[in-house]
Amino acid sequence: MINQINLNKFDDIYDKTYNDVLKFVICKCSNIEDVNDIIQETYVEVYKKILKNIDINNINSFVIGIAKNKIKKHYGLLYKFKTISIFSEKDDLSVLDKIPDDTNIEEIIINTTDIESIWNYLKHKKIEIQKIFYLYYNLDITIKEISKYLDLSESYVKTNLYRTLKELQEFLGRSC
Repeated sequence: MINQINLNKFDDIYDKTYNDVLKFVICKCSNIEDVNDIIQETYVEVYKKILKNIDINNINSFVIGIAKNKIKKHYGLLYKFKTISIFSEKDDLSVLDKIPDDTNIEEIIINTTDIESIWNYLKHKKIEIQKIFYLYYNLDITIKEISKYLDLSESYVKTNLYRTLKELQEFLGRSC
């Protein structure tokens, strides 16, 4: 009976916090491939805290705090240095002008047979570009929200998204 109560409490916390914790972890990780491990470690720790009957006032802050500690532990002392933005403010916006307004970007690149190739291609891009793609395509977060989460300008996020999409079109052998 106690185990079922603990499992129900865990399920409730998981359901209420997962999206926010996932966004936080994605934004703070230095490698997209680490996200699932850190999320898993975070929720294992949450379950351990539930078993110890720790009183939780603000569930979101509590779980994000655990995630923050897991990220720090995962990356060690280099954690802060790896999450500092290294973007240049001088981006070539001309690539945006070359994409026709009626272009359906998702239709161009999303094909189930190409998804693995796309993510393998993205692994060789800067971590910020990986984060932009993950947030935009996996979590359906808007460009405006991504810029807020990653502390980047909207134009920078949009430019990198569309520039990389253009590169992916070429990589996959497709034209605009």
